[in-house]
Amino acid sequence: MTSKQFLSFFFFFFLIKSVTSQEIPFGSPKYFSSNINLNLVPMSFENEYTFSDLDQDKITSISNGKNLIQYIYLDFDQVISIQFKLDPDNFPSDGELYFIDPSIRGWIGPYRTNLVTQHPTKLTGQINSSKVIIEWSSPIDEPAVIPVRSIIKVTEPNFLKSTEITQIPYRPQIDRDRTVILLTGYWPPSNEAIRPFSRSLLLNPEGWIGENWEGRGYNVVSYFPIFNPPDCSDCGQGSGDLEVDYQDTSNDFWNIVDTLSPVAIVTFSRGYIDYSCELEWKYFNLTTWSNDFTPPYLPTPNPPESDVPTNYIRYSSLPMDTIVAVIDSADLGLTAYIDYTDGAGGYLSEFKGYHGVWYKAEMDSLDIPCYLAGHVHVGGLIDWETAHEAAKITLREVIKIADYYRKLPGDVNNDGVLSIMDLLVIVFHLLGTNEMTEEQLQIADLNFDQVITIEDVLLLADIIMSI
Repeated sequence: MTSKQFLSFFFFFFLIKSVTSQEIPFGSPKYFSSNINLNLVPMSFENEYTFSDLDQDKITSISNGKNLIQYIYLDFDQVISIQFKLDPDNFPSDGELYFIDPSIRGWIGPYRTNLVTQHPTKLTGQINSSKVIIEWSSPIDEPAVIPVRSIIKVTEPNFLKSTEITQIPYRPQIDRDRTVILLTGYWPPSNEAIRPFSRSLLLNPEGWIGENWEGRGYNVVSYFPIFNPPDCSDCGQGSGDLEVDYQDTSNDFWNIVDTLSPVAIVTFSRGYIDYSCELEWKYFNLTTWSNDFTPPYLPTPNPPESDVPTNYIRYSSLPMDTIVAVIDSADLGLTAYIDYTDGAGGYLSEFKGYHGVWYKAEMDSLDIPCYLAGHVHVGGLIDWETAHEAAKITLREVIKIADYYRKLPGDVNNDGVLSIMDLLVIVFHLLGTNEMTEEQLQIADLNFDQVITIEDVLLLADIIMSI
């Protein structure tokens, strides 16, 4: 059995291939334009609440021509982080579903039949609030059943036991001839957050701020499409670099990275209509993408990467925990969190995020420096200045890791190559059958979060399988 075959077999036990819709088509709930008064429904549960337990008289219904619009106003008494599991069996054939946070006039949605049936996990994005309004519409002649199965409290996954490691100063081995960091954006505010890093005077007339940014030794360069109007809601494809189109994004991306050879890539896009910064952990080599705006509506080729199986998962190498912690401490009024449960949406966000981590894996296989790559979803209610501040925080944390990056991370057995032997040393340590030295723990910490977990194993496996 070859090393790659063994790895494929071994990681069958760890890889749960789940995808949900993140960057979904734009729409607005009817609640904000109505004068309806809703009664609060108190909610108290440990880990999961099933809606089959809900009395129908707690649902408020109104008629809107040929459609029935229904609401339920959930009160959790305190701010909690939750996701909703959708019910495709009761989803209306021609309707929309929204999850509204009334405290910020934000929402997740619309979910429609094709989106719900396409993705197997049926999980929504994360909401952090004490109250949520569920709004769903359906043809007036269809059964008025709530198309949601349950509410699930969000908890950080416990894949295997983690090992805390002591901070040891890294010895920087940065190639100063290759010091470009690439940022990309899509719909606002993600493009506006990184506009000052554009070298185009047409896109950034106030001038490029990315040259030797903050004296840190890196040139930061951004690319993004433009939209009319710039503060659009239903923005469409846009124009220029990295249009919201599979073919244009892929062609532009590979041309950009071939020109810049970036040592780190952070891709941004608009997420839910809220104040969130959602860091995506994993990205799928999908075939079931949502359609873009112009034919051909899906990627060509599909799946994008032909050298790995369909639904192959690649992982972010951004220092996600640190980014979340620093954004939280910056008092920007944002909710930062890591999406461990799902892919990045099955649309252009995941497509571009996959390109970033795919490029990093390709460079790893060639022993060419590309230290980090990952994707961040930016809430649609965040103002441009705040989005820019959050992008700068992300960038500073990325640079810290790039500065400390060593020549061959993951080589825990110190034989000068990355192989399955390094992988097994880490796995056996996590299983408790052997202990690694402090130096080995540092080398095994591929995502630089100062903890050894299954995330480091998956990152190393991704590198090895690309060699």
